[in-house]
Amino acid sequence: MNPFYAIAIVTTALFVLISLVAHGPSTYRFAIFFLAPMLWALLAGRRKLALHPGHYALLAIALLFHNMGAFGLYRSSWQGVEFDGYVHYFFGVAGGIAIARGLGYNFGLSGWKVWVGSILVILGIGGIHELIEFGSTIAMGPEKGMLKLGDGDLFDTQKDLLNNLLGAITALGFYGVSWSPASLSGWFWARDPLQESV
Repeated sequence: MNPFYAIAIVTTALFVLISLVAHGPSTYRFAIFFLAPMLWALLAGRRKLALHPGHYALLAIALLFHNMGAFGLYRSSWQGVEFDGYVHYFFGVAGGIAIARGLGYNFGLSGWKVWVGSILVILGIGGIHELIEFGSTIAMGPEKGMLKLGDGDLFDTQKDLLNNLLGAITALGFYGVSWSPASLSGWFWARDPLQESV
């Protein structure tokens, strides 16, 4: 079976399972209705995005990690860092890796241009996510909306964007400053996405 479809099917099944067994906030239990379309949209656009199956798997894991909020994990923290911080950091890593590859393959960027481009895209996506959080709270109220106004953290948005940025920088560190598609080695990084079976 094509690895992209296998990843999408398994991840979607896990979304359904989480929705059925979760006991946390309903906001996350019904997240399948926007997470699954995102997952399948990435699948549909994989060739244009020069997406590698390994990177698609990382993005799927990031979506599942986010959906763990259905078990109330967004109320917890480890080593002084809130669960939300880990989620945004991991999104930065997964997204940064995929975007850096896409910029290299589609636009021939390398070196510092990949770094700047990837960071701008990650922060742009992160900013859109924060606006969606804010909009959901305006539309559905503080109880059901994604942005929790009463949690006492006045810098939640800034911390989320900072964690996106740190994750993207970590991802770019995997490539190095002189990254280019031709310089990559190993199946995870170098396999040409245009050679993937449909």
